[in-house]
Amino acid sequence: MGIIAIILSSCKQQEHQTGINGKSVKEIQSNVIITTDSQKVVINEDSTAKIFYLVRHAEKDTSIKEDPPLTAEGLARSTKIADILRGTRVDAIYSTLTLRAMFTVDSLADIKAMAILPYDNKDLKALLDNVKNSEQYNRLLIVGHSNTIPSITNTLAGRDIFTKTFEDDEYDNFVVVVLKKSGQSDVYTLKY
Repeated sequence: MGIIAIILSSCKQQEHQTGINGKSVKEIQSNVIITTDSQKVVINEDSTAKIFYLVRHAEKDTSIKEDPPLTAEGLARSTKIADILRGTRVDAIYSTLTLRAMFTVDSLADIKAMAILPYDNKDLKALLDNVKNSEQYNRLLIVGHSNTIPSITNTLAGRDIFTKTFEDDEYDNFVVVVLKKSGQSDVYTLKY
């Protein structure tokens, strides 16, 4: 009877770990990703080296050409990011030095009482080398742009997850890259 229970339990866990790509993330509690339809993915902390949360900046005011701020919809999305990540560990928040990117993670930085660490879009290699090799930061949020988050995802995952950049009006991608101690990676491409 005990063996059957273990097998059934193992099958249930596998069911939770498949089929969440494309779903909307409701929240991340500790090491559990919860979708809006209540599916759960448990990230095994023992085998995990680093977790990266990757988002594009929220909706920007397109009427302003030079360094546009967020729209009201973008500010609401910023609050949603803070709500999603409120219950989990975040060691560092990285952003480009643009108003739209910094305002996207400002609410989370306030809740977590953290500084936003700047990076240069023109030197993504330096950012990725820094975060992958950091012993201090193991759970990171990186906010970027439509043309950088897909390539950052692919580089961290070590394979092509995205084959093109995000569309101009596509602001709802929430990517979780889990780097394992074995060198393998799991990638969850969610919406929010």
